[in-house]
Amino acid sequence: MTDCDALLAGIVADPLEETRWLVLADWLEEFDDPRRAELLRLHRRMLATCCEPDAHPERAAWQSRMTELLVAGVRPCVPQETLTLPGGVPMTFSFIPPGAFLMGSEKLSNVEGPVHRVEVRRGFFMGISPVTQAQWFAVMGTDPSHFKGAVRPVEQVSWNDCQEFCAKLSQLTVRQAELPTEAEWEYTCRGGTTTAYHFGDLINTDLVNYSGMASHLRSREGQYREQTTDVGSFSANPWGLFDVHGNVLEWCADVFGMDTVSTPDYNQEQLDTYPRVQRGGGWANSSRSCHAASRWGARPSFLYSTYGFRVCLRLS
Repeated sequence: MTDCDALLAGIVADPLEETRWLVLADWLEEFDDPRRAELLRLHRRMLATCCEPDAHPERAAWQSRMTELLVAGVRPCVPQETLTLPGGVPMTFSFIPPGAFLMGSEKLSNVEGPVHRVEVRRGFFMGISPVTQAQWFAVMGTDPSHFKGAVRPVEQVSWNDCQEFCAKLSQLTVRQAELPTEAEWEYTCRGGTTTAYHFGDLINTDLVNYSGMASHLRSREGQYREQTTDVGSFSANPWGLFDVHGNVLEWCADVFGMDTVSTPDYNQEQLDTYPRVQRGGGWANSSRSCHAASRWGARPSFLYSTYGFRVCLRLS
């Protein structure tokens, strides 16, 4: 085990020990790439101040520099795990430590509000991309996708289908595989930012696969690809996750309520058919739908070529 591996393992074991993150940054600066060290330090500052953004006017500069590094291809240094699925197909996950963030938005509609502080109490591993067609086939033995490609996201999968995938994946690892809650999803997507997207308040089709003909929030019009793209085609967020904005809408575990703080009060029979949350926007959606706080809902049996998902692994 290298010094870097030991530091990363220690972070998973005790993620709230800030000193270890800073020692990792020092190690990266001396033995790896100073830009990765800079990226890690900036990300830690963003996470530490995201619940009081107005008190830290320098955050805009931190985020701008962080985005510049990510777009330039600098790889975030975070603990990761890779599963080897049947057929030798890899599936990689980034460790997301516990933390707090401001969830929701009051700029879109009532469905995304109110903005409120949420504490994610448990660390977990999140898939670095939506589940790909190769990964789905390795676990399920089928490929329901409309737009074919081994490293394109699987789509045309329902929430119920995702539950079956997670159950089967759990049998292949010591960890429990689940859909993330929508709070976990947004916390992971934002990566310490409070802007519309993890790279700022403006979006373009050089950064995200969405319908560039339907741009809002002052974003300029751009390309409309009319299909999914290979995962990892665009720069990652600070946790090393790809496609948290655009490409496919991602199913979450939660029942869809009419705001971010309440859950519909229905009996189990009703809940079996009640809409589930979708996050992130997809290739056919507008820029507004790709907002970090944007929420959609669909019945758990529904499927479409914009519906995909991302898996998280629970720590024991």
